[in-house]
Amino acid sequence: MKGIRLIFLGWLRVLRKLLCAVKRGQLFMHDKILGCLLGVAVGDAMGAATEMRSYNQIEEYFGGKVVDFQKPPQDTFARGREAGQVTDAFSIPYVLVKHLIRAKGKASKELAEQALLDWAAHEEWFEAFAGMTTRKTVYKLRDGKDPYQSRLFASNYFALSSNGAATKAFPLGLLHPGKVDRAIEDTIAISQAVHNDAYSISGACAVAAAVSCALGSGSVYEVVQAGLYGAEAGETKGREVARDYPGPSVFERMKMAIALSLKAGDADSRCKELAACIGNGAPVAETVPAAFGLFMANEGQTMPALYGGVNIGNETSAIASIVGAIAGALNGAQSITQGYLSIIDRQNKMDLVALAKELESIL
Repeated sequence: MKGIRLIFLGWLRVLRKLLCAVKRGQLFMHDKILGCLLGVAVGDAMGAATEMRSYNQIEEYFGGKVVDFQKPPQDTFARGREAGQVTDAFSIPYVLVKHLIRAKGKASKELAEQALLDWAAHEEWFEAFAGMTTRKTVYKLRDGKDPYQSRLFASNYFALSSNGAATKAFPLGLLHPGKVDRAIEDTIAISQAVHNDAYSISGACAVAAAVSCALGSGSVYEVVQAGLYGAEAGETKGREVARDYPGPSVFERMKMAIALSLKAGDADSRCKELAACIGNGAPVAETVPAAFGLFMANEGQTMPALYGGVNIGNETSAIASIVGAIAGALNGAQSITQGYLSIIDRQNKMDLVALAKELESIL
């Protein structure tokens, strides 16, 4: 009997350890999902104040690097907004996440279109932040027309290949932790709702793949490699299912940005070099490579990489939000400055902790 009792107690200890490990894993996953959501929101809100200025102009206007929330100046897209309020870079995927939760994670072009229409119903977001592609797509969808069948965009690379698809892509990475190919597949479906071209799809797949890998057990190196894999796969598949315009390859530009980020020198110097050599504008072949370059230049650390996106200049809210998505998913919410969660929730009437729990429940 004594031997049986010892065996029973041994198994009980093993069971307790397993239960504790499962609980730690659940907490860890929640922190990573929340970290991604919060990273995007912080990057977007903080970058809203620095947008449209160069690195040097940001330092001159704000008296140094921006490392906290600021009220956007009157000459930015976010003028009239308060410090800590988000723009389209977070609000569009925020609505998309809610639709994906209601659909139990089933992604489709139709779901993305409905999410976009619901986002557009919020005038404070749509009127201030809807870009050329998004605005015209919404008008056509409201009329019940297919924007692409109506030849809305003709054959112009710049009409479609902005960073919009890339900033919306992180939810698909969150849906598929460690399942990069699944994340890419769903990202292609979602991207076709608005940014239906090979380069936009490539940039979006790079972000989703990186987030998927980061949410799993990926290292900084593995996350970047996943991003490269996503960019190449997205471009290849995009040529088969979407419009194929002449233009710079996101995949090739990402390789250039990563090589540049590995050069000797401090992160600020490489930030300036990324802006000068890769670009920091709205084209997807600038925004996404710049974000990955900053992620690498700052060794995957959340706040330093995010500050790089905020201060790189030009399309700062988009670049910082992508950096925040990847680094936040890798390092979790605990890697983001304490107090920022409550600021984002309060200023935008959101509850990101509840949203992260809902999202986790459908995985």
